Amino acid sequence: MKKIFLYFQVTIFLVFAINITFAQIQKPKNVIIMIGDGMGENQIKAATYYQRGVDNSQQFHKFPVKLYVSTYAAKAGQKGEDSDLDWSIGYNTKDAWDNYSWIQKQYTCSGASGTAIACGEKTYNGAIGMDINKKPIENLSEVAKKLKKSAGVVTSVMLSHATPAVFVAHNEHRNNYSEIAKEMLLDSKVDVIIGAGHPYYNHDGEKTSQAKTFKYVGDSLIWVGLTKNSTEFIVDGKKKTVADIDGDIVPDAWYLIEKKQDFEKIARGKFVPKRLLGVAQVAETFQQRRKTTDDKSYFEGKGQAMEDAYEVPFNQNIPDLATVSLAALNTLKQNKQGFFLMIEGGAIDWACHGNQKGRLIEEAVDFFVAIDSVIAWIERNSSWDETLLIITADHETGYLTGTDEEKNKPFDKPIKNNGKGKMPEMQFNSTSHTNALVPFFAKGAGANIFSLLADEIDQKKGKYLQNSEIGAGIKILWQMLNN
Repeated sequence: MKKIFLYFQVTIFLVFAINITFAQIQKPKNVIIMIGDGMGENQIKAATYYQRGVDNSQQFHKFPVKLYVSTYAAKAGQKGEDSDLDWSIGYNTKDAWDNYSWIQKQYTCSGASGTAIACGEKTYNGAIGMDINKKPIENLSEVAKKLKKSAGVVTSVMLSHATPAVFVAHNEHRNNYSEIAKEMLLDSKVDVIIGAGHPYYNHDGEKTSQAKTFKYVGDSLIWVGLTKNSTEFIVDGKKKTVADIDGDIVPDAWYLIEKKQDFEKIARGKFVPKRLLGVAQVAETFQQRRKTTDDKSYFEGKGQAMEDAYEVPFNQNIPDLATVSLAALNTLKQNKQGFFLMIEGGAIDWACHGNQKGRLIEEAVDFFVAIDSVIAWIERNSSWDETLLIITADHETGYLTGTDEEKNKPFDKPIKNNGKGKMPEMQFNSTSHTNALVPFFAKGAGANIFSLLADEIDQKKGKYLQNSEIGAGIKILWQMLNN
């Protein structure tokens, strides 16, 4: 059944649903969303087989709320131009399972799906926090700041890439990196931004003699100012001051860190700044675009990094996703009112676009380790009575299945488990995104609200949410469930 949920429609539904089940729903003090970009169910299976040797053995597999999410955009197309976008065909369970090629049609991009999760409203492909009329939609970071909470985003790809951007910025198109970075760094009131995109390092974490691009951090003048912890910048010839994040009428400078040991220090709680900007010493991804086995750069390598998992040594000067996530959490927890945090395993998607089985495993396992670290942090520093943790994806990438998948057969050929530490048998059937449902796991305060929202049924997966209902549900929890 095709339907596009807007925030207003979800709100009306929940007014009645919450009246019935109000006593069973807790209002979360803290909300953490962890997004595996491009991570479908088979990506989880493949990486879990490699890491643990047994399916359904991750901690999140035991979460009390386990559902699926539809990811389609309101308007779909490839370029993000109005003339290229058509109203979406939505998700149809019969077509998805009867026709091999159907789920390759009108898939979302990370901008549209991320906006739905961050803002509670479906939109057009390419959008960053904008509705279908290109008007800004309030995101969860902005809601958190209005409630005097802290907010932050963490990613293993460029800090101004689509997924982190939708939780902070508003722009007509995801490719406007410089504009997006300027808004994130100078206009927003978020407390933490961590990711890649360093102008002076390559994909292998090696320092370069000249900057390749400053667009992921705004521009060259902004970068210089950030390295000096400045509060005033020159943007388009005009003076601009960073935001006041706590209402004391004093601009709050970013505390910039770049080195692995500095991320580790904050992750251990040895030192915690008021406002944290972490730009790891690498170009676009923490690890996924590093050298190939022939010791050539990613773009020069033969076979485009098709080695098995962990055959190529990691960039040694780059922290893992768990470390940067803990650094973010330790910074945000200083606010007694609570916080919102989005953590993205961003290069799962990149590996799947390249059909790189080994690097898919590496990126997904890195994401799983980060999840385990976040769970441990919650149980040590907070509790499930006050913190909501969501694990999901923005879409599936690569149409990953078991081997020998035949054309026009259902998308259910199983991945073959060859045991812990061994590459599972699998195959990619696309280099793009798909319209497949993706998994959703939730635990903690308010998690059961998503069971109320999951009112659609897939013939094989069971109950599923619209991706917009994730953001809308959190807005409801924070805005309508009064103490």
